[in-house]
Amino acid sequence: MDGNRRYARMRHRAATSGHISGFDNLTRVLDWCNALGITHVSVFAFAINNFNRSPSEVEALMDLATNKLRELATKSKLVKQHNVRICVVGNRSLLSKEVQGAAEFAEEETKNNTGMRLNICFPYSATDEISFAVQRVAQDVQAHELRVDEVDERVVADRLRIKSPDPDILVRTSGQVRFSNYMLWQSAKRTHIQFIDVFWPDFSFFHMFCILISWQLSYGQIRQRNA
Repeated sequence: MDGNRRYARMRHRAATSGHISGFDNLTRVLDWCNALGITHVSVFAFAINNFNRSPSEVEALMDLATNKLRELATKSKLVKQHNVRICVVGNRSLLSKEVQGAAEFAEEETKNNTGMRLNICFPYSATDEISFAVQRVAQDVQAHELRVDEVDERVVADRLRIKSPDPDILVRTSGQVRFSNYMLWQSAKRTHIQFIDVFWPDFSFFHMFCILISWQLSYGQIRQRNA
């Protein structure tokens, strides 16, 4: 969900207003995903290195996240009507108690929902996630719950924070052609990757439709590569 700040700057608004517009568009995109029968959606809401931004912007983002997580879990028509399960994935030890509480609240409120799984990656980086998984493997070996010769790709994958199938499609908005440390492990094999030159708040159903058509046209090649 990249481009919120630049979207706001182009309209001579505060950065916070861009993030609010980005959240509003997320609810629309999730509605489209649900209508299309997509069962797992992961969104990059806040990168660990975003803590390097100005203290005022970080504080505003944390306040927004606290409010919106609670709002999603209790007031969102999408969540209630379509039984969406919210999972906040990332290094929560970096969050304040208040934000951690909001994340736990959203997960608890929706834990029994059986519809779309929404992974909100916050605060997240792929290298942190992989390091976390490797640490868990080492702990299990040390505790004699796992043998060294049993360690393979599946063992590491089972200990990643994101508990969803590998993505079919990964979309990066804002015109930047880089992964920015997002889902590197999960997207390494068969993911159809799309870099699109539009800010996240302007991402429309037309953009999504074009991406889905591109994925369908590439699907045969993707299957052959992973056969």
